[in-house]
Amino acid sequence: MSTYAEMLAKIEELQKQAEKQKKEEYNSVLKTIKKQIADYGFTAAELGLSSNAAPGKKSGRTALGKGASRAKSHPSRLKKSSQTAARRNASAGSKVAPKYRDEHGNTWTGRGKQPKWLVSALASGRSLQSLLIHPNP
Repeated sequence: MSTYAEMLAKIEELQKQAEKQKKEEYNSVLKTIKKQIADYGFTAAELGLSSNAAPGKKSGRTALGKGASRAKSHPSRLKKSSQTAARRNASAGSKVAPKYRDEHGNTWTGRGKQPKWLVSALASGRSLQSLLIHPNP
């Protein structure tokens, strides 16, 4: 039977081995991913990568960043990515007519989080239907 000190030494050794294995697997996976990105011509936007992520830092969902070295080696991909983003954002920020209104003139389009005035109106027993600006006949 091992002593406590021997067990701690074994744990430390196993942690070092695990870290080494993780680095090897990480590098292998990263190499495979980079090859597939190059082979298929994926853009950062298609991969769901943040356009303002720093190289090597995690952005939202993934560990791949949009690095300057990639932009230099693949300027056509960068151009495609910005064109795709422009198409997706064409309607971003456009005004939408309000759909709901209360007796105090507060309005809500029906998009996004419900405003406080609406939440309190619903809590007091009002219905969304009663707050519609143009109810259906």
